[in-house]
Amino acid sequence: MKRFNLFFPVIFLASEAIIISFVTSLMHFITFSSWNIYNTLIVLFWITLNVSSKSYNIGRGVSYSNTIKTALKSVFILFSVVAIGNLLVDYYTFSIRSILLSVFIFTCFIIFFRVLTHFILDSYRSYGGNIKKIAIIGFDKTGISFYKTIQSNPHLGLRSNGIYFFKSKKLNDKVPDKGSINKFYKYANEYDEVFISSKIPIRNQKEIIDFCDRNLISVKLLPELVNYEFKNFFIKKLYDIPVIEVNQLPLDIWYNQLIKRSFDIVFSLFVLTFFVSWMYVVFGMIIKLQSRGPIIFSQKRHGLGGKVFYCYKFRTMMVNDEEDTKFADHNDIRLTKFGKLLRISALDEMPQFINVLNGTMSVVGPRPHPTKLNEQYSNKIDKFTKRHQFKPGITGLAQVQGFRGKIYDLYDMSSRVKLDRYYFKNWSIFFDLKICVKTFFGILRMNIN
Repeated sequence: MKRFNLFFPVIFLASEAIIISFVTSLMHFITFSSWNIYNTLIVLFWITLNVSSKSYNIGRGVSYSNTIKTALKSVFILFSVVAIGNLLVDYYTFSIRSILLSVFIFTCFIIFFRVLTHFILDSYRSYGGNIKKIAIIGFDKTGISFYKTIQSNPHLGLRSNGIYFFKSKKLNDKVPDKGSINKFYKYANEYDEVFISSKIPIRNQKEIIDFCDRNLISVKLLPELVNYEFKNFFIKKLYDIPVIEVNQLPLDIWYNQLIKRSFDIVFSLFVLTFFVSWMYVVFGMIIKLQSRGPIIFSQKRHGLGGKVFYCYKFRTMMVNDEEDTKFADHNDIRLTKFGKLLRISALDEMPQFINVLNGTMSVVGPRPHPTKLNEQYSNKIDKFTKRHQFKPGITGLAQVQGFRGKIYDLYDMSSRVKLDRYYFKNWSIFFDLKICVKTFFGILRMNIN
C-alpha cells in the first residue's frame, strides 16, 4: 500500500503532463507553429500547480463532483496565467477560435482523465486493492456508524471485521464485536490504522494513542467534534463521518518523501564521487599501516521502523571483541592514532554516504545508535521508538545543537530524542539544508580548534 501511495501521484502527474503536451502539440499542428521553451514552461507550471493543490489526491471518500471542480479550477488558473504571461511577452498570436478550441479540448481531456482515474481507483479498492485493514475502538453510536459506513462503501478501501468495545459492549446484532481493548493490544500489529471513538474517556484515548505511537500505527479519531489539543492534527470527512488524524507529519506526505530522497541521492553521489573515492585509498593505506583489519567497519544499527541494518564507517579502532558492548569516546585506548583523528574530525562517518545511496540512511535524520544502546534506553524514555519512524541520518538536529559523540546519561539521550521528534514535526528541505550547513561549519570549527 505504501508503494501504491508513492507511485500513484507520480503516474498521475506524468499522465497529465502527457495530456497537456499532446494538446499543446495538437494546437501547434493546427496553427502551423512549432514547439518552444514557453510550451515547456506551461507543462512545468501545470505540474507545479497540481502538486501545490494536491489535485492527484483522489482519496477515500472524495466525491466525483469535487474531482470535476478541482479540474476546472486548475484549468482556469492555467489559462489565466498563460493569458497574463502572453500580455507580457506577446508571443502567442493564436486566434480567439484557436484559443477556445484548445481550452475546450484540454478541459475535456483533463475531466475525462480524472473522472476515469477516480472510477478506476474506486473499483480497484472495491475489489480488494489498495486496502487498509483498520481497527475500530468504541462500541457506541459513533463507532457503529463508522463501521456501517465503511461496510456499505467498499470503494473507500477500508476493511474492518468488527469493533473493539471499552468496558462494556452495547448490544447490536448487526455489528460484530472483536472483544475488549486488551484484545486489541494483543493484535494491534495486524492493523494499518486505528479509529477511536471520542466517547471513550480522554485518558484512555491518550493511552491508546501512546500505544499506537510506540508501535508506529497511524491513529484517527471519530469525534463528536471534541476540543482536543494536538500539535499535529488534520480534520477531514468520510461521507458524513468526521475524522481527525492526529499524528500526520511532513514526511508522511509522498512528495516530501520524494524531495528528501532525491536530495539524498544527489548529495551522496556527489560526496562519494569527489571525496569518499580518494579518502578510501588514502585513509585505507594509513588504517592498514597502523593496525590489522578491514578499512571499513560495519556495525548493526536500528533504522527505519526499528529494522536492523549495517552502518559503515572508516575503522578507527584496533579489532577487538568489545565493539558492540563497550561504547567509545575520543580517549578510548582501543583507538589508533589516525583513528582518533578521524573521530575528532568526524571523517570516519564518510562511508555512511554508501548507506544513504542504498536507502538505509538519509543525509539528515536522527543518528542511528548501536542496537545494545537502543535496548538500554528504549524503555526508559517516553516515545523513544518515534525516532525510528523515518530513516536515520549522518547528521541531525541533535548533533548541530551539541548532542554528538558518546552518550553519558539519561538526560543526554532524552534530549536527543526530543530534538529528533522536533525535527520530524517541522521538517522541510530548507531545514535539512540548514542542518547540513551548520554541520559543515561545526566540523570546520572543531578541526580549527
